[in-house]
Amino acid sequence: MISIRVSKYNPIFRDKNGAYKKSEWISYYDIGKCFEGEVFTEEQYLAVENGYLNVIKNLYEIYPSLILHIEGLEPIDKNIDRWQDDDEITRDKIEELVRAILREKVWCKLINENVEVHFGYDYYMYIVFIKGYSIRSIIKYLKIIRQNGLFIEKKPVIYYE
Repeated sequence: MISIRVSKYNPIFRDKNGAYKKSEWISYYDIGKCFEGEVFTEEQYLAVENGYLNVIKNLYEIYPSLILHIEGLEPIDKNIDRWQDDDEITRDKIEELVRAILREKVWCKLINENVEVHFGYDYYMYIVFIKGYSIRSIIKYLKIIRQNGLFIEKKPVIYYE
């Protein structure tokens, strides 16, 4: 099993204890607020959100027949009721769900016997490769994460059971 934490946070801004020291946005709802003297725009937000989405979509390259299942669904926006626990999430259904998760409208884990994706607070995403992967596919995947402007840390997932 391999577990990684993926985030938008550059590790060079962490102190020796791992705390992030740079003032950055942490939510979709921060669009329009000022960080480090600059207004955070929707365009900037979408660039990061699309990076997370591309990273998740690329799991379907490692596991071509991948079907993720929703587990632990928690609706935050009570007006959204299109998903249920154990719903099957194929590649063509992943975008809407991931955007809803990142925009704090719902929370859930995406699970499969081979891989799991867990979402933490403040744009932390945990990917657990359980089985059915090769070291070569993981190395390629790590490159894809970096190509999408995101950072990788070897951290145990905090929501793994």
